[in-house]
Amino acid sequence: MFNLFKKKEKTDDGIVVLEKPEPNVCGGTHTTLDTKAPKQITCDEMTLFCAESELGFGMNDTDMNRLIYVSAFAAAADNGTFIFLEKRNYRDYDEPSKYEWALIKDNIFPAITELVRECDMAKNNGYHSSTAGLPRNFGGSIYVEFANGENISYSDNHSPVLKNEDAKKIVELFSCALSGEKAHLPNVENLKKIDFSEERRDGGYTKATLTINPDGTGTNVKTSKYNDPTVYNSEKPVDAETIEHIKSIITSKGLLAYAGLPERSFRSLSEKTLTFSFDTGEQITVHDCLRLPNDLGSGVFNIELEMSAKH
Repeated sequence: MFNLFKKKEKTDDGIVVLEKPEPNVCGGTHTTLDTKAPKQITCDEMTLFCAESELGFGMNDTDMNRLIYVSAFAAAADNGTFIFLEKRNYRDYDEPSKYEWALIKDNIFPAITELVRECDMAKNNGYHSSTAGLPRNFGGSIYVEFANGENISYSDNHSPVLKNEDAKKIVELFSCALSGEKAHLPNVENLKKIDFSEERRDGGYTKATLTINPDGTGTNVKTSKYNDPTVYNSEKPVDAETIEHIKSIITSKGLLAYAGLPERSFRSLSEKTLTFSFDTGEQITVHDCLRLPNDLGSGVFNIELEMSAKH
């Protein structure tokens, strides 16, 4: 059995352990509360918004259009605001969620800041609960950053973190923003070359250049070095179908809109970048350590797979 709330453990940084399994027990729930997390945000300048939540439904629900999941993301980029919205209704319960992304000219952070306060999203700030062994996440998380260093951080993997009415407000705001004026992005059909680079901490590296030929095929030239002095070189043809597949990844994952997005706090054992060059002379470089919605996080890896492993 678990000792639920038997004794609250408080650390020097203000983190209170509200619930945890007994030592050497598999599973259970681990719950903490950051007592220093503000319940009211004073700053009006938001820089990052990320909220996702299952919304739950009952066996007697008859409204097939009922919203049962939402994920929304907004971050400042070099040429505008990058926004993302994913949602799922009751009728689509067994179907994958559908998402949209856009790089828009408008700054929607003032509207999101107003919504965050209206929905009182900071009231549970600092609360994090995780139950091991669940087949999927039945809850969600909220993470918001402000220019003065304040943030809202709240997660629970077994209960919704948003009310249904608040989720509807998020969907309405982001849907409206997605239909707004878009910032300029190069046309993926004008793509001329992709350069991939991975620099590993052990001194190894992989560099690859995929040049797209006029007939739609490509040529991939790769140089790799691992934990020995040998440098490996290769040059392989890439068929037109693979080139189109790579272009579809760029489009669906929004890769050309990533320039200037904030970096995540943790770093991997290597640094990877992709540079896209177009016949218009435009060039965009993105890397793999950015804060992104989960559905978009695989974009760099999927192209890396084609350029460094398959070809």
